[in-house]
Amino acid sequence: MTQPAASRRSLRALDALAFLAPDIQGGVGPFLVVFMAGTLAWNPQRIGTVMFVSALVGLAVQAPAGALIDSVRHKPRWIAGAIALIAASLVVMVNRPGYAVILAGQSLIGAAGALVAPAIAATSLGMVGRVGFDARVGRNTAITATGTVLWALGTGWIGHAFGPHAMFFFAAAMALPTIAAALCIRRRDIDPQLARGADAEATPTARPVRWHDRRLFVLLACAFLFHLANAAMLTLVAQKVGAQAGTSMALWLSWGVIVTQLVTIPIGLAVGRWAPRLPRKPIFLVGFAVLPVRGLLYVLADSPAALLALQLLDGLGAGIFGVMLTLMISDLTRGSGHFNFALGLGATCVGLGAALSNLLGGAVAHAAGYGTAFSVLAGIAAAALALFALAMPETRGQAHPPADAPAASALISAAP
Repeated sequence: MTQPAASRRSLRALDALAFLAPDIQGGVGPFLVVFMAGTLAWNPQRIGTVMFVSALVGLAVQAPAGALIDSVRHKPRWIAGAIALIAASLVVMVNRPGYAVILAGQSLIGAAGALVAPAIAATSLGMVGRVGFDARVGRNTAITATGTVLWALGTGWIGHAFGPHAMFFFAAAMALPTIAAALCIRRRDIDPQLARGADAEATPTARPVRWHDRRLFVLLACAFLFHLANAAMLTLVAQKVGAQAGTSMALWLSWGVIVTQLVTIPIGLAVGRWAPRLPRKPIFLVGFAVLPVRGLLYVLADSPAALLALQLLDGLGAGIFGVMLTLMISDLTRGSGHFNFALGLGATCVGLGAALSNLLGGAVAHAAGYGTAFSVLAGIAAAALALFALAMPETRGQAHPPADAPAASALISAAP
């Protein structure tokens, strides 16, 4: 399939989407907890219920959202609609901050936000084609990391200078240029078949259509284990060194997040540049290998400076993971028409792993101490590395499964 060159206007609009949309899709994110605890004076149980239910809704709709994006024609319009719904929810939440309103609003934000990531990935594939997709995913990752840094700084400053309510209005206002960027992408610049991964025919030697692909299951299991090990690490380190940092701990933690994103920017660009010329698996193995090392080093981290230094490894792993998971899913679903559905499954595994990570890490740290908790997380990371190294085959250049494997082009026969 020959993909015509997209217009400069559409490519620039895609850059703007990658910069703005991933931050808007989470609403005000962790700052919502500050609003509920400080301004509304809610107890931890109420806050926990809101965050748990909204996270559960987000997980539940990830795969259906991906399937929806596979089925619709002009995907940027759905991004614009999702961002508009998020902005409206934020405005209602800040003006009527009751328990039911915030619970419903945050749940809507989670559901609408689930559409954004697969739609951006689909739009990217439909615009630049297979040849340019590796570099485009790396570029998207770097641009998103840059946007995250500026978003965190801007939201934090506005909340500090003008109060927690202002953060909601800031997020709603930033939704306007995001919607404009989505609507600036021309429909004719997106190949609709390519955007859903339906750009290759099944091989004559492939087995009949089946509902699963073992390689995809292995990849999703590795993604789940990676985030089961990863998500709680920063939270636990923050708790461990919090007593030493005192009131400046929030500042150290913020800088830790920023350092991670600043490292992710060049890593995303570099991986996107190398990926078209190198096998996928060795690059991804580096990302998996960094995590157990980081977990063991956290056992020794007993100062804010150590926390900041180890975030360099977090940025390395996150930059590689963000690019390579998308590229490997793209390889495995080529010709299926279910690329975005598989991305939704991947997001579900990532979100579930992250949610359980904080639960597991907190429980182990409470029962046996931080050193044991980091050791357990490092062990899970090592298991993810071993599973990926031993069970995950190379996917680059394998548009079709071999004759003795289930057909990758039929991820889910019942999907829309």
